[in-house]
Amino acid sequence: MLAAGIDVGSGYCKCIILKDKEIVGKMLYPIEGDPLHISKKALIDALNPLQLKIKQVKNIVSTGRNRKKIPINCEERTELICIAKGVHQFFPSVRTIIDIGAITNKAIKINDTGKVMEYVINDKCASGSGMFLELVAKALEMNISELGKRAISSKNPISITNQCSIFAESEVIYLVNEGKDGGDIAAGVCNSIAGQLYSLLKRVLLEKDVALSGGVANNEQIKQNLEERLNFPIKNFPIDPSYIAAYGAALIANEL
Repeated sequence: MLAAGIDVGSGYCKCIILKDKEIVGKMLYPIEGDPLHISKKALIDALNPLQLKIKQVKNIVSTGRNRKKIPINCEERTELICIAKGVHQFFPSVRTIIDIGAITNKAIKINDTGKVMEYVINDKCASGSGMFLELVAKALEMNISELGKRAISSKNPISITNQCSIFAESEVIYLVNEGKDGGDIAAGVCNSIAGQLYSLLKRVLLEKDVALSGGVANNEQIKQNLEERLNFPIKNFPIDPSYIAAYGAALIANEL
């Protein structure tokens, strides 16, 4: 049986295709202001290598901020439920999840069955989010991947004092104009984000096994700095952490 999960977030659309719980297809596209078109395209393109059509998928579950903007008949679930489902499938021992989205960060507490027990969402400011990191990368004239690599190789991270995304971006531009090293600035920004994530985590009952999901989880400097604050390692997913919510949605679809 084929099942699909589509995570239509603020910045990107992620799609996962499952066959009996095994991932057989996936696709990621930037939303580009058109979740209606992109969500369907992601599903079609994830199925194309399998030589399959949408009608051959038995169940589809959508999630994410734009989950209602999918031009396909499907069930809907919240991001929290899908993230928890995806994380629990990989790591049953995890009780605390930090998810970094395009414009929001979430600290989620789950029980031993993967049910969401408590959560905190930072949705008042984009600071510490994927969108903020993209703005910083643009100011540093780097792409997101390069920013992460430059940050992890920095020996002298520059402290970023502003927590507001607008003022922090202005601070980054000032440092660039002062001729500061781009890698050191990038490392400072990543460390600042890790600090914000740590503060968010402390607002839920933090237990030792922690998972980090969302696209920004691919940034090794943020992950490493957060691990230093926690004093224990964060779980490493066997798939790109950008897909965790879509994977959880597909698992739910597989059970319908």
